[in-house]
Amino acid sequence: MTTVSKNEYYTAVVSDYTHEGMGVVKVDNYPVFIPDVLKGEEIELKVVKANKKFGFGRLINVNTASKNRVTPPCEYYYQCGGCQIQTMNYEEQKQFKKTVADKSINHMAKLDKEINDTVSMDVPMYYRNKSQIPVKLKDGKIEMGFYRPRSHDIVDIDHCLIQKGIHNQLMVFIKEELNREKVSVYDEAVHQGLLRHVIIRSNSDDSEVQIAFVTNGKKNIFQNINDRIIENFPSVTSIVQNINTEQTNVIFGDKTNILKGKEYITDTILGKTFKVRVRSFYQVNHEQTEKLYKKAIETAELKGDETIIDTYCGIGTIGLGAADKAGKIIGIESIESAVEDAKENAQLNGVHNAEYHLGKSEDVMTRLTAEGVEPDVVFVDPPRKGCHPEFLEALAEVQPEKIVYISCNPSTLQRDLKYLNQHGYEVSPVTPVDMFPQTKHVEACVLLQRKRR
Repeated sequence: MTTVSKNEYYTAVVSDYTHEGMGVVKVDNYPVFIPDVLKGEEIELKVVKANKKFGFGRLINVNTASKNRVTPPCEYYYQCGGCQIQTMNYEEQKQFKKTVADKSINHMAKLDKEINDTVSMDVPMYYRNKSQIPVKLKDGKIEMGFYRPRSHDIVDIDHCLIQKGIHNQLMVFIKEELNREKVSVYDEAVHQGLLRHVIIRSNSDDSEVQIAFVTNGKKNIFQNINDRIIENFPSVTSIVQNINTEQTNVIFGDKTNILKGKEYITDTILGKTFKVRVRSFYQVNHEQTEKLYKKAIETAELKGDETIIDTYCGIGTIGLGAADKAGKIIGIESIESAVEDAKENAQLNGVHNAEYHLGKSEDVMTRLTAEGVEPDVVFVDPPRKGCHPEFLEALAEVQPEKIVYISCNPSTLQRDLKYLNQHGYEVSPVTPVDMFPQTKHVEACVLLQRKRR
């Protein structure tokens, strides 16, 4: 029975981090999790919640600071929920992410694999090429920003350190324009009002920028605002309206109308050009995406004649990046618009050895192998929830020579690696990639090789 009580004060040393970047202290062997503290620091804390097995605390004072502690560079850091680890310098952030991967792969899955150093970003700021900004009306004034942690309250901001500079400029400009035009704003409590979100997306050199207004209904009242955006920001080549009339937390609806310019922007990854539409899945950090995809393709050690199945392929980015080094690319995706985009992107790049199939990866892959397709390599890049159990079963059944797994969630990665390891695959060293500096999130890349019988 713990003697630790809520609202009591304690002094302790931070011994570890949680996967969310909180510090762990032990008070009489009872773990308490505290945000914004660093490993090795002696701190004073107040327990704010005490469960049976663990508690949560609030930092009162740092008695002995870590040499890796920094003052958060963002003025909104302690209110906004977008970043979680800005009190760590970048060296500590990279080490934290390596440790998260290590705990998942070696402590949880007990795979006993080497974890490479985190692939870092040259300047770990101003990288997000996509900003999804909620809009709210407060005291008669339109606010734009990001949500406070665990709430739907908006922190009204003028500058975000992890979104690109052009996004910050546009965010401030659009907010002023929305207030000037007194645009109707959506209220989720009563499901009334028009504007729900503003989405800003840009390509790698900011030569093409897209604005999307997500609205509760078809009404278009943005003509004056759009004209002024184009006048002041010539790099804005696409303004669209996405219609979402559902009572939901999902941002996008099914229908998108073009208001100005094109319905897409174009960007390049690994020398290939891609059309990116408002609802396309596209990695948010261009510099790190290039490093991640390069690593994934190098890991596959392609000889030039392989058949690659690119599962969860989205708009075709990684498969098309590997197309010059392979015999054939077969992409599989369950979202119809993404399949059409992937086909279009293959055509755009003059890639003739790629084909795309609509459906669940497990169904299409099983059907293709029954028809005689023998994949040498399967690329796997699933969403945060990891691979569907049926897909893992299908992979184990198909038994490609190599599987290259890209993950955005170490905890589902370890689960899937453990399964594949038990079903005939040797796991190579894991490489964490810092796709999201200043936040708790970590991407990873790993090769699985079929065991010799």
